[in-house]
Amino acid sequence: MSSEKDTVNHKQPIRVLVADDHDIVRYGICSVIDASDDIEVVCEAGSGREAIEQYLKMEPDVCILDITMPELNGIETTRHILKSNPDARILILTMHINEEYLNQVLNAGANGYMLKNSDRDELLGSIRAVYRGEKAFSQTISKLMTERYVRQVQKPKELQDTEKVNVTRRELEILRLIAEGHTSTEISEILFISPRTVDTHRANLMSKLDIKNAAGLVRYAIENKLIEPSSDGGSGMRKDV
Repeated sequence: MSSEKDTVNHKQPIRVLVADDHDIVRYGICSVIDASDDIEVVCEAGSGREAIEQYLKMEPDVCILDITMPELNGIETTRHILKSNPDARILILTMHINEEYLNQVLNAGANGYMLKNSDRDELLGSIRAVYRGEKAFSQTISKLMTERYVRQVQKPKELQDTEKVNVTRRELEILRLIAEGHTSTEISEILFISPRTVDTHRANLMSKLDIKNAAGLVRYAIENKLIEPSSDGGSGMRKDV
């Protein structure tokens, strides 16, 4: 009996929710999907809250979510959907090639992270992979993940010493962003936290590392190879980030 049901379900199209606050972008994604034989769009949303409502109403097989949406962003929407159904399949489709976003997406529990400049076959293949319960990442994102893993494995002794004073991963993320010249507001937007929370982490870093000012944080980040010094002697973003 179960095998017959599995066969029937296999022949049914993969039902997809597409959530993006740009109508033209959403239309383009839906057009690509609906042109395939085995995948169909069953509902659309222009915001995070609408995506959650549509998911609960239509129960699609795969959710495709943009990151930057009004009301609730894609990462917050992912958490809400997975709270309602831990088995939900979620694919983030975004224009952002950003390691901090990637960290947030993976921590939220999404099944994949694809870029909007992916070609048709890559997008459709990622939907099928996520539907099967697999992970799906654009080639650029896969490369970023590999580089991040290598950096973690090869992290210098000084950075290992940082762990001994209980500097958290979030604090290290903020340290690197501060050293790259981002303001508290910019960091809050990248990490989806409030500027006040950023300032709290900054104060904790200074206390833990016994550093008195922002210049000291920049110097610490350079010495521990979180960023690379620019040619003019200032800080600069690592080439591999």
